[in-house]
Amino acid sequence: MTTRAAHPAPATDQLLLLPGAEVVMVPLDLPRGVSGAAREQVAWRQLRDGLGLGPGQVEMHPYPGRGPAGDWSRALVADAARIAEWRARAGPGAKAMLPDYLALPATAGLWVLAFSETGLRARLDLDGGFSCDPAMAGLMLRRALAQAEDSPPKAVLALEAPPPDWLADILSARDIPLLTDPGGLAALGLAAPVALGHGELAADLRADPRAARDRLRRRLLPWRWTALAALVALAVWTTDQLAEIRRLERETATLGAELETVVRTHFVATGPILDIRVQVSRALAARQAEAEAASGRMSPLLLFGQVADVLARSEARPDLVSYTAAEGLAIDLRLADFAAADRLAETLEAAGIRAELRDLRVSGEGEGVRVDLRLRPGTGERGG
Repeated sequence: MTTRAAHPAPATDQLLLLPGAEVVMVPLDLPRGVSGAAREQVAWRQLRDGLGLGPGQVEMHPYPGRGPAGDWSRALVADAARIAEWRARAGPGAKAMLPDYLALPATAGLWVLAFSETGLRARLDLDGGFSCDPAMAGLMLRRALAQAEDSPPKAVLALEAPPPDWLADILSARDIPLLTDPGGLAALGLAAPVALGHGELAADLRADPRAARDRLRRRLLPWRWTALAALVALAVWTTDQLAEIRRLERETATLGAELETVVRTHFVATGPILDIRVQVSRALAARQAEAEAASGRMSPLLLFGQVADVLARSEARPDLVSYTAAEGLAIDLRLADFAAADRLAETLEAAGIRAELRDLRVSGEGEGVRVDLRLRPGTGERGG
């Protein structure tokens, strides 16, 4: 198969068109969600497995086309030595360096074919294309139509030279119209084709992907020892922290076992130990209640609770409540008269509370009497 030589070096802002037979557009089956260097590694693996090509032999340039730059599924593949020759020829003034079939106009649903004496350039819809010599044109088009059986083109537009007779036979067998004038596209519902309007310039082959990676590697190289030292320090610190955590866990387990032994020995003789704080508090409260009951003493709160029940059923109105260990519970009350004070004392005595009436006096506000009531648990003689 013959190849066409690249065009002469372009002037400033001109395109350098490369022979498309030497720059092949390869479709790839790449996973979604994988981008950047990882996506390129998957693409290289497919090229190596399917074509036996590696980075030392060819260059691969992702072709984003009309889709997002990080979600490409086609690549331009060419010989690495030839790419280097073309870059040297392009110089700094070229606008871009592209395979010649990407310079053809394109629109969605249309295949554009450019026949010439040197071969065929084909633009297949918006994201495909190839170039070949005349002897391979029929085979390449039949193969492309077979691959596009599920989504065939709505029409085929032949440019430059008249198309060969066999092309009409191939397309008529598939009911695909063949046009030689772009003016007939509107009747088929197709937009006018546009050249370089579908992301083609993003596939500029002047950029060397390996050189970009080498520059990035050189920028990161001076930081490798710093990063390594930071990683070592982090590993040492992490090891120390883990050792300290394990030591604290062992000490906590030991203290927990000792505490459970003490609780089991002195507070919770039987049954499970679920909440040490609650169970020990309950045991201490029970022991305190037993001790008070054995000594004949009563908790001031319990005593006041019993007195409150009696006061709630009487005519007394308490003004002040106090407690001392020596005097017991003292309540300053207001009563209707002295007889009410006697009745209250008798009611308390009947309830098992020793009541002593002190300082009975007429209320200074002119309403009933006031009395200082001293209370202790246990039945006894009341004071006068």
